Amino acid sequence: MKKIILVAIIILACNLSFAQNFSELAKYEFESVESYKSEEANVLMCANYLFTNPSNEAELNRLNSIQYIMKWMMGTPDYTFDIGKKAIELTKGNSDLLGLYMAAMSKVVIENNGEVLSSDDIYNKAEKILVEYCSNVKNKMKPSKKIKKLINESK
Repeated sequence: MKKIILVAIIILACNLSFAQNFSELAKYEFESVESYKSEEANVLMCANYLFTNPSNEAELNRLNSIQYIMKWMMGTPDYTFDIGKKAIELTKGNSDLLGLYMAAMSKVVIENNGEVLSSDDIYNKAEKILVEYCSNVKNKMKPSKKIKKLINESK
């Protein structure tokens, strides 16, 4: 019984520190070129968090994660992100989908560090991540028409 209580306390403490981490990230200001590089692990953590949790849970953590990723994307000197016509067609004006798409782009470039990826490579890999996320009904993310079409094509 004591072990169960101890495990429950540890899990609760981990969840609280994780939530606190998101609020700290929301306040984080990138101050130097080096700060963008040193924060890549946190950017990846946020992206992974977004893609491993349903869209209707912990909305404040999700919002903080997306804002943090966007700040990183706008200032990182190591990567260039093209949010062009294909991305707009994919997300079709849905800000939640666009935020997830940007998180997917960040995830792609960080996980493929050292590889030279074209804008098309980044788009294709990010699209795959977003389609996979939307295809899981447990994630409660309403797909755009294009994403629905891609989900149906993959079946």
